Amino acid sequence: MLRLRSAITRKHILCLAVAALAIPALPALAHHSNSAYQVDKIITLTGTVKEWRWMNPHTWLYLTVKDENGKAQDWAIEGRPPGILGRAGWSATVLKPGDQVTVHASPSKNGDRTGLIARVTLADGTVLGNAPDFNRVADAATAPIAPTVAAAKTSASERPSFAGVYYPAQGEGGPPRPPPPRPGAPLPPPTRSSPTADGSQGRGPDAPKLTPDYLAKWNVIAKSRISGSYEYDNIANCLPPGMPAMMSAAYGMEIMQDEQKITFFSEHQDALRRVYLDGRKPSQQVLADPTYAGYSTGHWEGDTLVVDTVAITDKSFIDGSSPHSGKMTVHERLRFVESGVLEDQITVTDPVALTEPWQTVRRYRKAAYPNDQLREFACAEGLREQKR
Repeated sequence: MLRLRSAITRKHILCLAVAALAIPALPALAHHSNSAYQVDKIITLTGTVKEWRWMNPHTWLYLTVKDENGKAQDWAIEGRPPGILGRAGWSATVLKPGDQVTVHASPSKNGDRTGLIARVTLADGTVLGNAPDFNRVADAATAPIAPTVAAAKTSASERPSFAGVYYPAQGEGGPPRPPPPRPGAPLPPPTRSSPTADGSQGRGPDAPKLTPDYLAKWNVIAKSRISGSYEYDNIANCLPPGMPAMMSAAYGMEIMQDEQKITFFSEHQDALRRVYLDGRKPSQQVLADPTYAGYSTGHWEGDTLVVDTVAITDKSFIDGSSPHSGKMTVHERLRFVESGVLEDQITVTDPVALTEPWQTVRRYRKAAYPNDQLREFACAEGLREQKR
């Protein structure tokens, strides 16, 4: 009976394998990350919109393109999340079936007919980029006054109120923006869809300094990502960015504040952390149960919020790719450095994974009405679509 069952099983597997080979390869909907694409290369596709999916965690443009022989091919082009594209001029109805478009995209590493959107040009010449201008979105000087009560007052102890929605303060210490094109001049073609972050460029001079054991772990992670695998990509697997990575506030962040605690909510992955201000300390139960956000306690030193975070799971990464141990701690000092600009000085210490503390500074610009609204990310929506 065992031999017969084994023979039937082998025959069944063989039949399934033959059947699988007969199925034509089609672009598959999945939650990818940038490491799946050659982000420093751009291809140009001109074709007809088949479907436009305005969905989390990434949007998808399905396109029918004719090859050099006139044969129709289906492409699936991945876009950034609705929250990001919405601030760059896109919408759920900006593309419709039958529209003629030209797409600049980064091709996939595995050769599938998939890509990552860098720019889309509509038939009427409208250009849709893949990144918002956060400085414009957060500019309070020209924004109308919100139809609400007056801005939040400081507490009775005259502590500052950080409450509000913030976006990354672009241009803070970074390279200057390129000059705008001359009126009427065509836009030059994009050269990439996003920064290279798969490890193929090695570790930058400002990256955390890893010990030999953890550098070896990073090399394994980089090799996997360079291959296009998502095994070590938490974001592609719908996991939180963790601390301190979530404080990059890449898609915007809301701060909610009262006397007992401050809550940070990041649009990216709907990540959440709380900083307790009431004097409590992490219990042994908390320390034995590490999480992606960790456990944060804080206190005020004048106008500066001082925060210490412990109990951070070693399943997360320091800066998106650098591994750490369970002994990592994060120290922060947050304060307004100018009107509407909040600065977070971050120091990461890990006696096991780091040869020295790693320091970085983040700056966020407070948004004004009507740009002070974040969008739901709902990463699991993409996982559900992938299973269909």
